[in-house]
Amino acid sequence: MNKRFLLPVLSSALLVPVLLAGHAYADETASSIEKSPAVVAPTAPTTESGTPTPTVSEEAKEAPVESTKNEEKDTVILHTNDVHGRIVEEKGVIGDAKLATVIEQERAKSNQNTLVVDAGDAFQGLPISNSTKGEARAEILNQMQYDAMAVGNHEFDFGLDEAKKYKEILKFPLLSSNTYVNGTRLFESSTIVDKDKTVEGDEFVVIGVTTPETATKTHPKNVKGVTFTDPITEVNKVIEEVQAKSSSEGKDYKHYVVLAHLGVDTTTPVEWRGSTLAEALSKNPRLKGKRVTVIDVHSHTVESTTYGENVTYSQTGSYLHNVGKITYKSRQLLGNPTQIAAADAKKLPSNPTVEKLVKDIKQKYDAENAVEVVSNSPVELNGDRENVRVRETNLGNVVADSLYQYGQTGFSHPTDIAVTNGGGLRETIAKGKPITKGNVIAVLPFGNTISQIQVTGQQVLDMFEKSLGSILQVDKDGKKVLDENGQPLLEPSGGFLQVSGVKVYYDTNLPSGKRVLAIQVKNRATSRYELLDLAKIYYLATNDFLAAGGDGYTMLGDAREEGPSMDAAFEEYLKTADLSQYEKINPNSRTISVDSKNFSLPTETSQTDAATGDANTTVKVSYEVAGQFSKKEVVSEKVLPNTGSEQSIFLLFMGMVAGLAGIFVSRKSQQK
Repeated sequence: MNKRFLLPVLSSALLVPVLLAGHAYADETASSIEKSPAVVAPTAPTTESGTPTPTVSEEAKEAPVESTKNEEKDTVILHTNDVHGRIVEEKGVIGDAKLATVIEQERAKSNQNTLVVDAGDAFQGLPISNSTKGEARAEILNQMQYDAMAVGNHEFDFGLDEAKKYKEILKFPLLSSNTYVNGTRLFESSTIVDKDKTVEGDEFVVIGVTTPETATKTHPKNVKGVTFTDPITEVNKVIEEVQAKSSSEGKDYKHYVVLAHLGVDTTTPVEWRGSTLAEALSKNPRLKGKRVTVIDVHSHTVESTTYGENVTYSQTGSYLHNVGKITYKSRQLLGNPTQIAAADAKKLPSNPTVEKLVKDIKQKYDAENAVEVVSNSPVELNGDRENVRVRETNLGNVVADSLYQYGQTGFSHPTDIAVTNGGGLRETIAKGKPITKGNVIAVLPFGNTISQIQVTGQQVLDMFEKSLGSILQVDKDGKKVLDENGQPLLEPSGGFLQVSGVKVYYDTNLPSGKRVLAIQVKNRATSRYELLDLAKIYYLATNDFLAAGGDGYTMLGDAREEGPSMDAAFEEYLKTADLSQYEKINPNSRTISVDSKNFSLPTETSQTDAATGDANTTVKVSYEVAGQFSKKEVVSEKVLPNTGSEQSIFLLFMGMVAGLAGIFVSRKSQQK
């Protein structure tokens, strides 16, 4: 055979195994963000004077002074929000007994009118409050005699019927102007609060508005049939309604207070943010010359600013770390927002009535949850909000593993992949202490059940595109915040997925939608990780919230099998698991942050330790190659070979044999 023809033939023979080898799929991510520290500038947690609030005994000595007609006092608005069941006083947490004292003292001051409001998410959050579906805390709020409260997204967490029940339990108005069922508002849109009947024109018009994100920020089944309309449109509509009614009665209200459960999360559409609402109200001609206070919440941030000539905007954080306080001097159009911090409130006596209510609730709860699950935890399982929502954590791994383990026998098909959202993990389990039932519930307080759904590889890809699409964290100087691997750190997202049975390689240097480089799924039979097949059916175990499309996971939501509550499965797993394997808080072993410029996809061999995922061979992956697989099409000439597969090795051997045979024949021909 002529040598000109021999070389191309041999080359083709050797390339065939490569072209026939296994496929690699590069997967990419779309957006899901929680909040950006760059959005807000924290206000110093102090009282108006910068000193601790006086005690009840001191204030009680002051007798109320009756106002004369048309004499307007100073105005003080005390506001709370996103308490999430913080009934008990703890380090940095005021607690309800001290909160009651703060309110009592402000109301005792004779030179001011005091309005007390809450902007939502009051009942759900900690197990102690969840144990009564928030009803026990509702009774505490009644004791403190709040004037009004807005409906937050988490007011729906125990179901629509329970949200309606709060209206019956609370002895003050529960407000939401933009929440509709069958074209009718589910709650009151506004209320008029008159703190001093002797003065005309000092009334408060209090309006509530709820984030439209509630449709995905609670379980979808909890808001079935509920519609959340545009906040700005609805609030302006209520203002028009109130003014039309007051005009017919010969009244003119001068102070509007909007309880806006909207926030400034970067994931929130701009038109739904509380700051956007405040700006819009500053331009509403109906409010010209009137005091407007926007108390914005939901994003758990601290901020105060003004808009235009008459809008005071304030946030006071969350979890009763602070009580917001806004002071208006007589005839002052803009208010002075301050904070009563936990450190100041700690010096106050507890309100005895509320203290007893809290004590009774806690005793009952403690008795139910003191049972030990694990006598001593050998590791800290980290569930810090700013950690579990941005990257893989050991707590996320344990919880995901508990779902994966249950799914091996709990459903009609064994589970291939298990995921849970970082936003659903709410507490850290301490090292060197017992793990109790109470600890388990504190980690998983929402009462979610395990669900399993069928998904395609494409849906898995889309799911991780969603999980890893957050914007990047930046510091006060605008520089990117890096993780322990030197990679840019994502902004916290409640939808960030903690995983089991899968490895996801991603690069945050790449734009959202182009970050996932590869996905490998564990083969249950061999314990090896194999490249995701976009066309294959996988069985995904998760919580019922995500399975129903919660947190914006619209690619899910198909028919599903239901299992037990997540906390029950988590508890059972803790009883038998070797927790020492979870010692590293951020292992970077499942949701794996890498630099695509230097990335080599690990490929397992027979010597691979499946437990650790370490590999003895690697295959180079470039971003350009990986990007081909993000286009939802499998392009054969761009397929990445799996060099560790038995199929690849066999085909390579056969190619070599064919090549050597060709050389031998060629030499025999030349000899002739």
